[in-house]
Amino acid sequence: MQILVTGATGFVGRSVMERLERSGYDARPYHGRTTDSLALRAELEGIDTVIHLASSEGRGRKRLLQHVDIDGAERLLDRCRRAEVQRFIFVSRLGAVANSLHPLLGAKDTIERMVRKSGLDYTILRSATAYGPGDRHFEMLASLALWSWPFVWLPGGGKLWLQPIWVEDLARCIVQTLERPDLIGKTVAIAGEERLPYKEVIRQIMDVLGIRRISLPVPLILMRPTTRLLFSWWYWPPVSNFFVDRFFVPEAADFDSILRQFGYRPSRLQDNLNYLGRPGLRWRIFHRR
Repeated sequence: MQILVTGATGFVGRSVMERLERSGYDARPYHGRTTDSLALRAELEGIDTVIHLASSEGRGRKRLLQHVDIDGAERLLDRCRRAEVQRFIFVSRLGAVANSLHPLLGAKDTIERMVRKSGLDYTILRSATAYGPGDRHFEMLASLALWSWPFVWLPGGGKLWLQPIWVEDLARCIVQTLERPDLIGKTVAIAGEERLPYKEVIRQIMDVLGIRRISLPVPLILMRPTTRLLFSWWYWPPVSNFFVDRFFVPEAADFDSILRQFGYRPSRLQDNLNYLGRPGLRWRIFHRR
């Protein structure tokens, strides 16, 4: 099996590549833009399976969502058909729905529909928020808690429910999908086994950091204008509108989604948060890529 992975150098992609290597798969990262037909044609030669992870989510720009995510996926799927790729695995997001008020979730739904109509043997994995070293969510929450002394912000009072998944568990599900022909043509929702309110997630993060803060509820209606005011001019904004959108859409999947679909129990949040205690976290808010 010859595997090509888009977004292989990203947060999830690094874990996927490491697990593929440990599992003995012949996999290589895609080098180039997914809108580049010539690059796609060259790198898809001899490829049996594509794992599509590439996204412009980190930039927080609607224009890039259309160009990189949607147009790139369309071009990639077209080239996969021409190259007679046998399997296509796309990692989407819980909450992806047509006509969503949130651009990222709407884009994920658009790509899902293109994948289903592509004629390829596909599997779509709808994932909850993944966390781990180098993530763009939990590390940002920890950085903001450090910088916002003596307060910690709780958008919407911290009532939003999260069902986060450890990045290694997500990578394990992706790799196991390669040997699961029963998942062809299916959309599978996966998440951790804990459904936690945001304020509990923040509490666990502060415990790891060894800090205490005064909880400051922030009305959701103020989140977007505040984000635009403070961060819209950054090339790689540490807090983007897509980051803020997460506070409006609760995550929900069956508690046993991974156990039932992949036969193992995912890690608990409190067992993996020690990575947030690495030196330099406070300053990584200014050096996001």
